[in-house]
Amino acid sequence: MTTRRTVRSGLAAALLAALTATTAPAATAPVGATDVPGADRQPTLPVPVTATVTADQLGAESVLAVVSHGRFEKVGATGLRRSLEVITPDGARHPVYEVGVAEDRDGFFPGDFSLADWRPELHTALLRVSQGRSGDQLVSYDVTTGATRSVAAPRRSSTVALDPDGSGVLLTTYPTGRRAGRVGTLGWDGSRTWFRAMNDGSPITSVDGRTIVTPQGRRWWVTDLATATSRSFRAPAFCAPLRWADADSVVAACNDRKGSQLRIVDLDGTSSALGVRHTNRTRRDGPQVFNDGEVATVPGGSFYESYGGCGGAFLTRQYASGTVRVVRVPGWGDDTLRLVGTRGDDLLLARTRDDCDATHPRGSLSLYDPVTREVTDLTVLGRKDAWREVVDAAEVRAWIW
Repeated sequence: MTTRRTVRSGLAAALLAALTATTAPAATAPVGATDVPGADRQPTLPVPVTATVTADQLGAESVLAVVSHGRFEKVGATGLRRSLEVITPDGARHPVYEVGVAEDRDGFFPGDFSLADWRPELHTALLRVSQGRSGDQLVSYDVTTGATRSVAAPRRSSTVALDPDGSGVLLTTYPTGRRAGRVGTLGWDGSRTWFRAMNDGSPITSVDGRTIVTPQGRRWWVTDLATATSRSFRAPAFCAPLRWADADSVVAACNDRKGSQLRIVDLDGTSSALGVRHTNRTRRDGPQVFNDGEVATVPGGSFYESYGGCGGAFLTRQYASGTVRVVRVPGWGDDTLRLVGTRGDDLLLARTRDDCDATHPRGSLSLYDPVTREVTDLTVLGRKDAWREVVDAAEVRAWIW
């Protein structure tokens, strides 16, 4: 998971086995290390520049973002930086963690980081910081106090998140040829605890911090962190958690042989549709939508973050008849976007770069009123800058790949 010049993609799965409920005590395992050729070559890491914001600046309409500065996709590029920023409702940008990086001879960017998780109630981000060939370091950073804690990421760790009780991190491992990925905790002292649950996708931690949901094949596992017990249940398809719809149900992107569809999956195993099921027929009669990543409702209707074949998303409307219609944001042309959320009657959108687009459109965080079709830019990035992550600072979402 360390930052390197490679192209990666993740596909989360889950569900459609018999409804099962099992509980088992957690098992502990000693910390171990895996030898990697060249791992003893310790890189010289750049020192990040840090700052803080107030808790009031992390209100319901603020955004947390990771911004890439410079052309990371260009071999030999110089002047590269990555920054974690809080963007307040007025569009003001507040960098809280920033580091300049350079590519080493092995293709790594030591010191570079990705956002792995964000806990609004803790005001804390979990950063996965590259140590080059040595692996990754997991760094928690409280953006209001500047307090940090860190622990080395296990070699086989897949997704990671903050343990809401502050004792360390939650983690999953990559599956092997013999078993699914494991689910457990990693203390700041390096100690590990494993649960009965399994995983092969992107988990999600509950808003109250008591529960984690991990998808594995056609099942979802629900683990109570207080009792260290897990149960599994059947869901409608291979479903990837996205965010919480309420305390007991999750918005998820679901896929099977019939197609893909955004659904609400309740933790009792029931589910309901949130949008159109995308199939070869819908793509033959409408836009090339393969799946949806988000939905938001404003007085102008429900709008979807839809994905085609090249990684970038666009805005759509979807109707009960099965019709899908692309919604063009005025002035954005075919530029791709992220549907971050809503602000009153407006959609909050981040203008992004498509993986297949060589024109490098200028990124922005903007309000879009679908009724008046008015676009209001809150902040505009530099010409060589781009969004890496953009999340609602008040929302708990699935762990980030």
